[in-house]
Amino acid sequence: MMAEKEMRNQFRSAITAAAVCCRMPVSDETSSITQYLKSLLDTALDGAGLYADVMPLPYQPCSKLPVVIALDGKNPRLLWYYKGMSTPALADELYWLFCDLPLVTGQISA
Repeated sequence: MMAEKEMRNQFRSAITAAAVCCRMPVSDETSSITQYLKSLLDTALDGAGLYADVMPLPYQPCSKLPVVIALDGKNPRLLWYYKGMSTPALADELYWLFCDLPLVTGQISA
């Protein structure tokens, strides 16, 4: 149980560090947002042997964008990305989106 908690903490640290350090500029355009999320996740998952698929869902133009994210093509999850979302908020959303996957928490080292 303690090892699982430590792995979750490492995953949270990796996601937070990737979000803070990601220097890719992001605009309000759908393609820019999906590239930004892919870059951020690729950085967080670096060394774990995992890859992220990031695909936007068609949605009416507004301040949020629904994005489906799957790791290694499995377990797709829906992220509501808010345009202008703060880095800490995005890191928290991504953590809670994937923290229950053993695929993630068993392989990430911060």
